[in-house]
Amino acid sequence: MPPRKNELAEWGEAALRELRGPVVGQVRRKLAQWRDPRARLLRKRKRARQNATAGAVSTGGLGAGAYVSFAPHQFGIPVAPGVLETSLDVAAFGLGGVAVAAAFGSFAEWRRYRRLLKTPLPEPAPEPVELPPSGSRAREPMRLLRDAEQSMHQALTQLTVDGFGEAEDARVTANRAATALREVASRLQAVEAALPHVPATEQDELRADAKRLRDELDEGIEGYRYLVAAAGRAVAASGAPEQRHAVQDATDRLAGLATALHELGWASGTAGSADSSRQ
Repeated sequence: MPPRKNELAEWGEAALRELRGPVVGQVRRKLAQWRDPRARLLRKRKRARQNATAGAVSTGGLGAGAYVSFAPHQFGIPVAPGVLETSLDVAAFGLGGVAVAAAFGSFAEWRRYRRLLKTPLPEPAPEPVELPPSGSRAREPMRLLRDAEQSMHQALTQLTVDGFGEAEDARVTANRAATALREVASRLQAVEAALPHVPATEQDELRADAKRLRDELDEGIEGYRYLVAAAGRAVAASGAPEQRHAVQDATDRLAGLATALHELGWASGTAGSADSSRQ
């Protein structure tokens, strides 16, 4: 009986380990989406539209109630002079005042909604991606890239608001470099997965390939973070003109790294295909 309990406990721990990654990743994505400036602006637009619509409906309903209370005879409602007539007059005055206040509130919300519509939507934040397994040499570079992407997005969003013309070029280059780095990380994980299943005579060469791929990752991450630093300095300087050269220089450097990584990946894939055809 005890072994059975131990076995069930091991199964439970294994299930938790399998679920932890997807669950944590999903929570992280939800938080990132909630904090994203683009999502915030969309939520503000939605709230302003809903408030304006609700205010307009309330104004109409209250106004109608005030008119009915003020002139019930127009709707064929007999009202005898006295307390009831006085109460209806008071109700008409109160409902009319609330209707006017609701109208002002609705008008203010419509103006706010139109102002928010004219505000340009920021670029969507990069979605947090699942990291490589903890035992992979690609995990730490990909963690650094994930964090750097978030910082890059915030900096470039602010620079775009400041009218920093180089921000769009930096964004395109950063996205291209991130894609190239993730391709290198995928190749590194594939090499690591193959290592336990190759002959001993081939393992040294395969480990050398893994080290080369990790070096490429480290160099690419350094270039990416260099651009993050340049963008951060430009934000700190409020997009000052003297920072444009630094951002452009970092962008060009990262673009060269992304091109080199892409070409290396293409060359590796071509060499692999040639080896397979010879075999």
